[in-house]
Amino acid sequence: MEQLDYLWNYQELDLKMDELNDQKKNSPLRKELYRSIRYLKNQQKNIEKLNNDIDKKNHVYNRILHDFVSISNSLKQEEEVLNSGDINSFKQLDQIEKKILEAEEKLTEKKRELTVLMQDMNSLNKKLQVITTRLQKGKKVYEKNKEDYDLAVKELDNQYKELKAKRDRYKVELNNALLKKYESIKNSHATVMAEIDQDRCGGCNMALASLVIQNVKDNARVIECENCGRILYSRKGEPDS
Repeated sequence: MEQLDYLWNYQELDLKMDELNDQKKNSPLRKELYRSIRYLKNQQKNIEKLNNDIDKKNHVYNRILHDFVSISNSLKQEEEVLNSGDINSFKQLDQIEKKILEAEEKLTEKKRELTVLMQDMNSLNKKLQVITTRLQKGKKVYEKNKEDYDLAVKELDNQYKELKAKRDRYKVELNNALLKKYESIKNSHATVMAEIDQDRCGGCNMALASLVIQNVKDNARVIECENCGRILYSRKGEPDS
């Protein structure tokens, strides 16, 4: 078997290996897996945001509660003075009653703020519960998708290893210069070798001169297509037109 015959068989296996890689990359199972991963990340971001919002609400709640307790204590003190009987003038009485009224108004406002805040926190907690449930369900979907994908990949990897073992048997028969040329052309074309078909390059369909075709048939040297740069090939014992 000539060098180009080895290289042709090498390419056929190489292309099948590329197809397997494409199957892994474009697998519907892979897309479903990454879709489930994106879903989980989004839910985790939502949970993180909600937790941050709840923490902020808690800080506000603690501040309002602190103000409420402080105002309540002040109100209690004023009421104790009022009920003690130690009031010496109407002016002092008016001042105490004014302070009590202001404290009661502040307490009413703080109660309103606390009520609104508690409603907001309850709403956030309900949203957190919903998203947490979604996250748990999403994890189950992810685990199922990953299991299916891993099984499919394992099968493709086994096929890939078998093809590579066959390809490597041809590789040892090829000289390094030809392999380097093959890899260089592959950077530009998926198919490195093009079979002559109807006196044309099977890669780019350019018409080939009779002398070029004859030289390829004679397998005298490696001949590349002048148009696309692929290595031209003609199978022995098979008509090319």
